[in-house]
Amino acid sequence: MIIRNIEVSQFRNYSNCKTKLSPAVNWIYGANGQGKTNLVEAVYYLCNLESFRTKKPALLLQEKKSEAVLKAQLERTKVLHSVQVNITKKGRQVLLDHAPSRRVSEYILSFMALSFTPEDVNLFRSVPQERRKFFNRIIAFNDSLYFKNIQEYTKIVAQKNSLLRQGKTVQIPLWNEMLAGSAAKLMKLRSDFVAQINLHLSGIFEGLSGRSESLKLFYKPSLNIADFNENNYLLQLDKSLPRDLQYGFAVLGPHRDEYHLLLDGKKDKDYFSQGEFRITNLSLKMTINRLLYERYKFYPVLIFDDLFSELDAEVNKHVFQFFLELKNQIFITSTSKPPHSLPGKIFQVVKGQLV
Repeated sequence: MIIRNIEVSQFRNYSNCKTKLSPAVNWIYGANGQGKTNLVEAVYYLCNLESFRTKKPALLLQEKKSEAVLKAQLERTKVLHSVQVNITKKGRQVLLDHAPSRRVSEYILSFMALSFTPEDVNLFRSVPQERRKFFNRIIAFNDSLYFKNIQEYTKIVAQKNSLLRQGKTVQIPLWNEMLAGSAAKLMKLRSDFVAQINLHLSGIFEGLSGRSESLKLFYKPSLNIADFNENNYLLQLDKSLPRDLQYGFAVLGPHRDEYHLLLDGKKDKDYFSQGEFRITNLSLKMTINRLLYERYKFYPVLIFDDLFSELDAEVNKHVFQFFLELKNQIFITSTSKPPHSLPGKIFQVVKGQLV
């Protein structure tokens, strides 16, 4: 996918900014606080209909403005699409090829940007629900059935939780039966996806870092995954009823699953340094990038915000060379000009303007 041009109005510190973009690398540099991250945030929002920095639409609007507008021409599989997103304090309106796009899920599964930001080091350090959300979206993009399965499962869990809060246990076995069937499908898809990731993860980690350790993604379901037998899951769900009633929600199921990165068998949050969190997370994103291409011949837009500031010089050299071999459209923010020549465009940002 390629963003051919972009126009940003009344978004963060951008009153109005319009520019053509390179289909290769777009290097955006400038002093801190000038709007580099704001610009790539707009790019990310156009692709994913959400920010990688905030869940509050009001924070995206320029001060004292009631609406922000993002426009772009997006090319996917050699077809050019016109996109406009109007953002207000209450939400957003999406126009795809000049018509309202009411099925947000279809839009999100048609366009995608993968981002890497300073905050991404926390993805495997804390906040397990953010990891689940991240993998749900990636697996849904990789497998169209997954999105329907996660919607079905979420509705079943919500109904069960409602009964638990009311202390009504008579219908719980019926909902557990549905939950077991839905959970089995989700867990199988998650397990298969992690296996696909692990075919490439260590090799990509070595290419990015120059290090030879084995990097693996580990999937830890809250239900015993000895096999994908629904009866086995159902027994576990039935046994958890006292705990469910105690907490007022379902304590077992895919909504409580965990993911970890392991470097030579050592778990991320217990052993990783700051630099290792960054380079292993980057390796995961680049592995996902490879899987998307292998499955769909689709290259997502890649956004790297302030990537090079906390990596040592040798790793930076490996990463830069790795990027030059990619066929994605890439956006990189930095406080300085690129250290080497690159195929693409260089933009300087000064107070919300490209100069």
